[in-house]
Amino acid sequence: MPTLPSRHPSPRRKRALPRSTRRTAWPLAVALASPLPTWAQATAATADPQLPAVQVEEQRVPDLRQDGSAASGYRARTAAQIGPLDARPLLDTPYSVHVVPQALMENLQATKPDDVLRINPVTQLTTPQSRFFTGVTVRGFNLGATKRIDGMPNTNMVSVDMEDKERLEVLTGLSGFLWGAGNVGGTLNYVLKRPTYEPLRSVTAGVTEGSNGYLHGDFGGRIDEGGKLAYRLNVVGQDGDTATDHQSIRRGLVSGALDWNLSDRLQVQFDASRSVYRMRGSEAYWSAATGASYPAADLARSNFYGQPFTLTDTAQDHVASRVRWQLGDSVVLRAGVARRTSRSDLVVANNTFIAGGNGNYRVQTSAWEYPDYLNQGAYAYADWRFATGPVQHTLTAGWSADRTTATNYRSSAGGWTTLTSTPVSFGQPVYLADPGLSPTGSKYLAQRTLRRNVLLGDDIRFNDQWSALVGVNQAGILDTGYDATRTSTSRYDDSRVTPTAALIYKPVPWLSLYGSTMRSLEQGGVAAATYNGRLVSNAGAVMAPLQSRQVELGLKAEARDVLWTAALFKIDKGLQYYDVSGSGPVTYVQDGRQVHQGLEFTATGKPMRGLTVVGGLTLLDAKVKENRQSPALEGKTPMNVAERTAKLYLEYDLDGVPGLTLTGGAFYTGPQYADAANTQRLPGFATFDLGLRYALRAAGLPVTLRLNVANVADKRYWLNANYLGSPRTVALSGQIKF
Repeated sequence: MPTLPSRHPSPRRKRALPRSTRRTAWPLAVALASPLPTWAQATAATADPQLPAVQVEEQRVPDLRQDGSAASGYRARTAAQIGPLDARPLLDTPYSVHVVPQALMENLQATKPDDVLRINPVTQLTTPQSRFFTGVTVRGFNLGATKRIDGMPNTNMVSVDMEDKERLEVLTGLSGFLWGAGNVGGTLNYVLKRPTYEPLRSVTAGVTEGSNGYLHGDFGGRIDEGGKLAYRLNVVGQDGDTATDHQSIRRGLVSGALDWNLSDRLQVQFDASRSVYRMRGSEAYWSAATGASYPAADLARSNFYGQPFTLTDTAQDHVASRVRWQLGDSVVLRAGVARRTSRSDLVVANNTFIAGGNGNYRVQTSAWEYPDYLNQGAYAYADWRFATGPVQHTLTAGWSADRTTATNYRSSAGGWTTLTSTPVSFGQPVYLADPGLSPTGSKYLAQRTLRRNVLLGDDIRFNDQWSALVGVNQAGILDTGYDATRTSTSRYDDSRVTPTAALIYKPVPWLSLYGSTMRSLEQGGVAAATYNGRLVSNAGAVMAPLQSRQVELGLKAEARDVLWTAALFKIDKGLQYYDVSGSGPVTYVQDGRQVHQGLEFTATGKPMRGLTVVGGLTLLDAKVKENRQSPALEGKTPMNVAERTAKLYLEYDLDGVPGLTLTGGAFYTGPQYADAANTQRLPGFATFDLGLRYALRAAGLPVTLRLNVANVADKRYWLNANYLGSPRTVALSGQIKF
C-alpha cells in the first residue's frame, strides 16, 4: 500500500522558508510524502544550514483540506483512509468509495448526518437522527448505529456532530479485509479536522432546523513559530425550536486536535471532544399490526405524530492519539488508540396501526435507557516498500482490535416503563399528558464484544497500467453476555479468514477499471426479551458471526473535470431474524440467504464552467433466496429497501452577480415494502431543495451568506415503514473569516 503523507501535513506555500521552519514542519511533510531517494535527498538538503532556502512545490504534498473544494466541484481525488491502507488516490482504490468533503458539508449547512446522507447518491436515509441516531441503508443493507472516526470503530454513536469533521467517506459493500467484522452494506468513516499551519479563524452564526439558533467557531494555527505544534478547535452551540411541531434541540460541542512534529520523520496527533445533545419531541416510530395497512402520507394533518414530552438526551466523550514514524526510505510505522463513551436516556413514542382500524393507530410511550457504551480501539501497521525485479510492492502487516462494552438498561422490566393509549386517528394526532416516565433500578454490564484482526496485504504494481491488491485478515469475535448479577449467560469466541483480491487496469492515467472479491464477517445479533409484544424463547442468546461474500466490477474516470464512478456488485449474505411462526413465543434464528445485486453510478465535479454536479443513482435487485423456516419469503424484497434511488445536487455560479451561487437538487427514493411478505408497498417519493450562497467582502474580510431550503414543497411522505419524512426546513447563516 503506497506510503503517502498524513492528512494535513505542514504548511504548503510557494515561498522560501526560514531555517527554523525548514527544520521542523516542512521536513516532516516531505519525509512522509514518499520514501523515494529524491525525497530523502531533499530532506537532507533542508537540514543543512549552509544551503539556500528551499522552494516547496504545491503539488507534492496533497492537503485534504483542499481536496474536494467548492472550486473543484467537490471532486475529491484521495481517500484519507481505507481500513489499514494509508491515504491513496481514489483511482488506485479497487473499491467503491464516495467522499463528502468538508466544503460540501459547510455549504449544505450540515448540522447532522441526515443533511448529507439524504442527498448522497449511494445512501438511503432510513432513521432520522431526531429518533436518536442517523440510520442509512447501503446496497440494501442497514448499517445500524455503527460508525467509524478516523478508521477507529465507534459502535452506537448516537448523535453525530458534523462541525469537527473534515469529510465523510462512504465505502459501499463488504470490508472484511479492510475493517474486520462489520456491516455488509458498507462503512461510514468520519474523518476529523486536523490542525492548520496557517492562521484559521472562522465564525458562523445563523438559524438552522427551522428556528433554531446556531453558532460555530473554527480556529486553528501554529502554536510555535517553527511549526512543531499546531492546533484546531471547534466550538458549537445550538438551541431552539425546529421545523417539526413540538420539537426543540439543544446541542453543544467542544472538539480539539493537536499535531506534534517531534522530528522530520516523526509526528504524533491527539484529538479529544465532548458532545451533548438534547431533543424534546422525538420522532415517532411506526409499525403495523397483522392485517393493518398504512394510510397515504398526504392525509397527515400534522408534521409531528410523536409526543411532546418524548426526549433524546445524550453525552459523548472522545479521546484518541496516533503516531506516524518514517524509518528510512522504505518503512513507515503507524499506530493509534481511541476511547469513546456514549451515555443516553430516551423517552420514545411508538405508533402501531390497528387491524381493521381504517388508519387508526395506538400510541405507546416508553421510558428507555439506551445502553451506555464504552468503545476502545487500537491498531499498529507497518508499510514496507520493496521491489522484486521490475515489480514494485508495498507490503502492509499489522494488527487491530476494538472492544465494545454495553451497560444495559436500569429498569428491571428490561428498560421499558410503558403507557398505551386508546385508538387515535391518523389525521388528528392526540398529544397525551406527560406521564413522567423514567427508568428505574441500577445499571449492569450486559455485553462485552472484542473484535480482533491480524492482516497481511500486498499492493503490487506491475507497471503503469496494471496493479493488484491481495490480502488476508484473520478476523475474530469474542462476545460475552451477562445478566444483572454479572453472571455470564452466553459466550461466543471464533475467528474466520476474510481474504480479498483485486486487479486494476489503467489504460490511460485518468481511467481505472477494476475487479475485486471480498469476504466479510458480521457480528451475530443478540436475542431480545420480547419482539412485537411476544416473548422470545431464547432471550439473551448471542448468535454466531455471519459470513458474506461480494464480487464487484468497477470503473472510475476523471474526465471533463468530473469524477465518474460505476460499480456492478453482487452480495450474498446470511440471515438472522425472529421466527414468528406459531402462536407461542418467537425464536431468534440464523437461517437462509439474501442476495443483493445491482449498479451504482455517481458523478461529482464541474462538467461546464460555473456548474457543479453531485449526483448518481442506484439500481438494485434485492431478494431473499433461501429461508427454510419461512419459504413464503423466498423471492421477496426485504422491507424498507428501495430498489431505485436517484439524486442530483446542483450549484450554478451567476456571471452577472459575482459571488452569487444558486443551489438546489432533486432526490428520488423508489417504492419500498412495509412488510417482509411484500403485501404492502409504500409509494416512492421525490423531494426538492432550493438555496443560494453569496460570497463578498465586508470591512476587508471574507463573508459568506447561505440560505438552504430542504423539501421546499413541504411534501408529506413515508420515509419507510417506520418513519414519516421531514417537513420543509430552512437554514440561514453568515460566516466570517478573519
